[in-house]
Amino acid sequence: MLFKKENAIMVLFYDFERLIMSQAATDTDFKHLIDFDDNLLPFRLEETMVENGRPDILFHWHPELEIQYVYEGTARYHIDYDYFDSQAGDIFLICPNELHSIHPIDNQSHHTDTLHFHLDMLGQSLVDPLSLRYLQPLQNSNFKFKQCLRPSDEGYTEIKALLFEIFKMIRQKDRHYELLLKSKLEELIYLLYFYRLVERKTSDDHYRKNEKIREIIDYINQHYAENLTIDKLSLLMGYSKTHFMTIFKQHTGTSCTEFIIQARLNAACEELRNSVKPVLEIANNVGFNNLSNFNRQFKHYYDQTPSQYRKIHRNNKKTKKS
Repeated sequence: MLFKKENAIMVLFYDFERLIMSQAATDTDFKHLIDFDDNLLPFRLEETMVENGRPDILFHWHPELEIQYVYEGTARYHIDYDYFDSQAGDIFLICPNELHSIHPIDNQSHHTDTLHFHLDMLGQSLVDPLSLRYLQPLQNSNFKFKQCLRPSDEGYTEIKALLFEIFKMIRQKDRHYELLLKSKLEELIYLLYFYRLVERKTSDDHYRKNEKIREIIDYINQHYAENLTIDKLSLLMGYSKTHFMTIFKQHTGTSCTEFIIQARLNAACEELRNSVKPVLEIANNVGFNNLSNFNRQFKHYYDQTPSQYRKIHRNNKKTKKS
């Protein structure tokens, strides 16, 4: 429940809470949506190569469980309250709905495979003893994983071997592979429990702050085109301006101002790739009221101008079509 201080603030809080409560169940703008690989099962396997500091994955969440294997390089992972600088061989375990981000370090390369799958694949939505005991606590954020598994950890070798088997199975797509894939994912969940890599999440002040940060991130993602100020956002959180900036940086690994800029630039990239709108119009649409500032920020984050970015992605689309 958001905090109310004075009458002048109460209406603002009420409107914000009403917005969140009314849209929490249906609004997909707040979370990262996964495009699944298969029509029968909700999963996706994706290979990512980070080069020259791109891509920089902002704080986000999704209802799917996420597992990453790091082949080479390093990046800064921020999962819930914890930070990790990845190493080759690391396995990252991210629970459904868990806030996380991945940031390049000093333009170093980073090569990963990422598997997303919804626990409904394994019967999470069924009301039976196994789902109630093992799957629903993960989906409902009552349980959490040990977030980074390294070669020295117990169970690592067995889990890595199974993970590679799953990767191979998805890429080969042999006849009726979905049936075997489901059983292998069940085996993976079993191993995570067997090696005590799942634990109960404590419901304390950290959890409540995490929920507030999730709400403010959702708010920014929906209202990035508006005139968002630290004063306004700190009021929505019920914190002083200084405390809000500290809490936001602790949780997300970046300042609130930087987060807003990156949210606007991500939206701008989407429009540059998928529309023919003038650059000035796009800049205004995503919240920049000054074209030179938009160009400067874009060049800072992407090492190219908006026009260059659009041209490159248009050429890429033509290449794919041909």
